[in-house]
Amino acid sequence: MRTPRPLTAAVIGGIALGLAGCGTVRVPAGPEAGDPTCAGVVLGAPDELLGLPRAETSSQGTIAWGSGEDTIVLRCGVTPPGPTTDLCTRLEDSSGVQVDWIVREQDDLVFYTTYGRSPAIDVSVPRAVAPDQPSAAALDLGQLVTTNVDATDHCVGAEDVS
Repeated sequence: MRTPRPLTAAVIGGIALGLAGCGTVRVPAGPEAGDPTCAGVVLGAPDELLGLPRAETSSQGTIAWGSGEDTIVLRCGVTPPGPTTDLCTRLEDSSGVQVDWIVREQDDLVFYTTYGRSPAIDVSVPRAVAPDQPSAAALDLGQLVTTNVDATDHCVGAEDVS
């Protein structure tokens, strides 16, 4: 069983640096950000997410909404996670669109990484943006994910394994 690499200090630091500045949000690109699938993700992304306007980013395959510390960041082309003991949950929106996400909390950010899709997509949501339901950002991005990246695997729990 392979476990995913934890978010590196460089990635978290890069996102934090981008959030602290003004103007272009500086975001480190994922290793597969040049995958043509990521171009579809970026082009199809909404102009607004959770009431925040889309902002310019510094790297290919990235999108941001908001400014300052209240910025939601999406990175397409991150390494797909393997089996993990981290929380993996299926989020389904009101139209029935389902996406499996690995959820990690770190400081004042909640990270969502698609599970069973390649290239993988991660989304960082500051708790200040959606303190009661940070998953709302991942839910709102479900259609974007399913339109551009096919699922090849799904979350399973201990009860699903014989």
